[in-house]
Amino acid sequence: MDDQTSKQNNRYDLIDTLRGLEIISMIAFHTCWLLNHFGLGISTEILFGTAFTVWERSICIGFILIAGFSFRFGHRHLRKGLLVFGCGAIITLVTCLFLPQIRIVFGVLTLIGTASLLMIPIDRALEDKVNGSVKFDLAGALISLLLFIADYNINKGYIGFMPGAAIQLPAAMYKGYLMTFLGFMEPGFFSTDYFSLLPWIFVYACGYFLHIPVISWQRTREYIKHGIPGISAIGRHSLPIYMVHPIIIYAVLYLIAQYLL
Repeated sequence: MDDQTSKQNNRYDLIDTLRGLEIISMIAFHTCWLLNHFGLGISTEILFGTAFTVWERSICIGFILIAGFSFRFGHRHLRKGLLVFGCGAIITLVTCLFLPQIRIVFGVLTLIGTASLLMIPIDRALEDKVNGSVKFDLAGALISLLLFIADYNINKGYIGFMPGAAIQLPAAMYKGYLMTFLGFMEPGFFSTDYFSLLPWIFVYACGYFLHIPVISWQRTREYIKHGIPGISAIGRHSLPIYMVHPIIIYAVLYLIAQYLL
């Protein structure tokens, strides 16, 4: 989750700043979600209304996009991918055991960890064949975006953005946890944070392909070296903050709900 220095030992602080802003926004959203869960002033109508839905989607897309963009920084992708995937597994285990009513199965960390691991052989193959072509990567980013849009409703049983102009998928595909993980969500599956491999891996891939075009241009490369120090620090420590903040927020709001109301 955290960026490493680039091969030129330069730090692109703006990427850390953007990730830090996403973490702050995510903490705010999770606080609102738990306020609703404990009945502390955020109604269900507001939480699942258009504004909050757009807010939640923007956080997810930004977070995954930045993760894909950051893949090409540094090295040790296998270790990082396994670490993020493992953190996702810990969240699943803890919530299923102790908080089943808000359990998280196949959450965003599981998605990012899986996408990171899958990108390792893809990255090696592309380096051998393309060697960082800006035009190729721009095309890759565009294709990834279009695939994400086309597959956005795959969890609901069809491919295509609108039901009237879509391809309905066989119901037989939507069975079991493996297929749910891939994107074919079985009926009755429940998770408060569900990010299946399809379509979300295409957001990760879009970020991955945007990396070379951004850092290849001198002006943008110089611009993204500068961030906001305090927020950049949050971005550099995004994984531990992500792991800890729900526990703190839940504990505080639980005490408020139990003893102050």
